Amino acid sequence: MEEVPKREQNLVKVGMDTWNQSFGAPSKTRLVHILKNLHTAEVKIYSDASREFIQLLGGDSGGEVLRDYVQQSPRLVELMEAWRLHREKPGMAYMLSLFATVLGNPGGKSRQHAFSKKCLDAVARTILEDKDKVGDVHRELNSGEFRRQNAALDLLAAIVRRGGGLASEVAESFDFKMALVTQLAGIQKKRGGRDGRNQKKKGANFGSTRRSLVGFAMSFLEVGNPKLLRWVLQQRELYSGVLRGIGEDDAETVVYVLSTLRDNVLVEESLVPPGLRSVLFGSATLEQLSLISGNLDPGEAADLAHQVLVMVCTDPKNGLMPSSHLRGNEKHLLDLMKKLHSTESIHHKNLLLAIVCCHLPSSGYNIFSTN
Repeated sequence: MEEVPKREQNLVKVGMDTWNQSFGAPSKTRLVHILKNLHTAEVKIYSDASREFIQLLGGDSGGEVLRDYVQQSPRLVELMEAWRLHREKPGMAYMLSLFATVLGNPGGKSRQHAFSKKCLDAVARTILEDKDKVGDVHRELNSGEFRRQNAALDLLAAIVRRGGGLASEVAESFDFKMALVTQLAGIQKKRGGRDGRNQKKKGANFGSTRRSLVGFAMSFLEVGNPKLLRWVLQQRELYSGVLRGIGEDDAETVVYVLSTLRDNVLVEESLVPPGLRSVLFGSATLEQLSLISGNLDPGEAADLAHQVLVMVCTDPKNGLMPSSHLRGNEKHLLDLMKKLHSTESIHHKNLLLAIVCCHLPSSGYNIFSTN
């Protein structure tokens, strides 16, 4: 194991007088206190400290505090030591959530702050290369407890969003085909909790891992690396789980997923081939999107679902609409058209007209059949 430099060893120990002198500002003095509490054995104390750190980084000066901290401790030795101290003990999820917040903070990702970005990228890579830390993440992921699973997913997503290289490393090591992926995409209600209707209305997904699973899946698309994008979209268990359940998501999640797909997949720059796009937007997904777009209560989610459906169903590059040189998938198109309620929904009416106007080739199907 690499020896920790004496200067950083001193920072881990009680006191941190150097920090008190160099930070000065109240929020930064508060950070010194937080770092001390993260090293205590009492779960209540270090869990409160992790939440306080997360809150501090989420404030207006969070990016500045993080950059100052990285300047003082480029390898985040205090946080790494706290992780080691709490390994395989209750409350480990608090540490993973804290690292997810640190690595996901915009103040440590921009090229404008190159030193902080470089240091935090190195920390993220250290986590991926440390078998003990990877084991800790997998332990939380397989715990069956939604809070612990969410913390693991949020950390992985934060690492992926740091860039193509780290995203590829996560993709290579993560088992996308494990049965757990499908489970994480569903709603796991806590006994005695609120019912699904209230969850959807409030956007809470109480007791659920779905929101974090969606964030993990979308993080790979947000990176925008064409080679990685083509490979990861073939992980059907992950993206099928996300899209098949989108009709039950709150409006915020729907907008997040669909805008990510629109801007990162349904564009020429993505280099995702038509065949793969048509698989991504299979019959089940098309039906889910039609239900959202046909919602009688208009809103951003319904409008965006309609926009995506028009793009997917009318542009041959998206694998459904046939053209002179692309076979398309007429069956999926026709199945969708039969399910549209054009007399009840203006979005459905406009989608039907858009498809017809693209001169769907004759295929032996009656596209206006209601049977």
